Amino acid sequence: MANIDDVAKLANVSTATVSRVFNNSPYVSEKARESVLKAAKELGYEPSILARSLAMKKTNTIGLIVPDISNPYYSEVVRGIEDVCNIYKYNIILCNADNSRDKEIQYIDMLKSRWVDGIIFHSDYFSDEIYDIFKDRKIPLVLAGRATNYDVPYVVIDNKKAAYDATKYLISQGHKKIGVIHGDLNGMKETVDSVDRLYGFLDAMKEAGLKVYDELIKESNFKAKGGYIAAKEMLKGSVKPDAIFAFSDVMAMGAINAIYDAGLRCPEDVSIIGFDNLDLAEVTRPALTTVAQPMYDIGAVAARMLIKIIDNKKISEKRVILKHRLIIRQSCI
Repeated sequence: MANIDDVAKLANVSTATVSRVFNNSPYVSEKARESVLKAAKELGYEPSILARSLAMKKTNTIGLIVPDISNPYYSEVVRGIEDVCNIYKYNIILCNADNSRDKEIQYIDMLKSRWVDGIIFHSDYFSDEIYDIFKDRKIPLVLAGRATNYDVPYVVIDNKKAAYDATKYLISQGHKKIGVIHGDLNGMKETVDSVDRLYGFLDAMKEAGLKVYDELIKESNFKAKGGYIAAKEMLKGSVKPDAIFAFSDVMAMGAINAIYDAGLRCPEDVSIIGFDNLDLAEVTRPALTTVAQPMYDIGAVAARMLIKIIDNKKISEKRVILKHRLIIRQSCI
C-alpha cells in the first residue's frame, strides 16, 4: 500500500508539499499540486482522514444527541441538520439517548473521545449537570428545540405563546372544559417544552375566566399509546372534556382513537388539537388541527450556528426564536 513518501518520490516533491496539497493549502504551486494528485492517483494513495484531522485539529464531524429518534418530530429536525452539514462537508454521528440522562452523559463522553468539532443537543432537559459536563469538556454546543437560561446558543419556538394561541382557538370555538395531555414537567422548570406549553394553556384559560379541571390534566410520554391511555382516563372521569389539547401530534392521534373507542365522535363530541404539524397530521382522520413547528428549520439553523462557532465566526443571535403557525383542519369545531 502506497504511503505519503511514495507519492512525494514519484511527484518529485517533499512530503510537506504532499501534505499541503491534501490539506488544501493555498501555498502550493498549481504545477506541484497537479504532480502530487497525478502521482497519488497512479499509486492509489488516499490520505489518512485520522492523521489529517489530528494535524488540523478538526474532524469535520458533528455529534447530534436526540432523546427518541422513533418520534417523527426528531426525524424532521435531524433532516434539517443533515442537509446543512452536507452543504458544509460535515459528517454527523447520531446518538439516540432513549430519554435517558445516563445515556446522554455517556454519549457526550463518547463524542468527545471521537474528536467531534461540536455537538447539537436536543433533549427534554438541559440540566445543571449536563451544562457542567459540556463546560468542563470545552465542547462547542448548540441546543435545538430547547431553551436555557445558560449562556448557550439555542433555536426554539415560543412554546408558551404557541400553546396560548391553540387554547384561545379552542375557546373561540365555544369549548369550556378543555383537557390537556402533556409530557414530563420535570418539576415545572421553565426550559421544558411541556412546562411552557402548560403555562400558555393556563394563561388563556384564566384570561377567558374558564375553570381548569385537575382531572382533565394528564401526563403522558409523547407517544401515541401514551396519548391514547391519557385520553381514555380523561373520558372515564366525572368531568367530561369537550376538547383536548395534546402537546404533540403523536399523542393527539392516540387521543382520537380513544375518543372513537369510547363510542364518541371527533370532533362532534370532542375536538382535538395537536402540536408539531407532522406529515401524518394531514392524513389522519379527521385531519388534525395543530400548532406547526418549523422542525426542519430548527435543525438547519442550529447546524449553521454550530458550524459558525466551530469556524470562530460571530453569530448574530445566540437565542433564535422561530415562528409557529396554527393549522386549522377538521379535528376541531
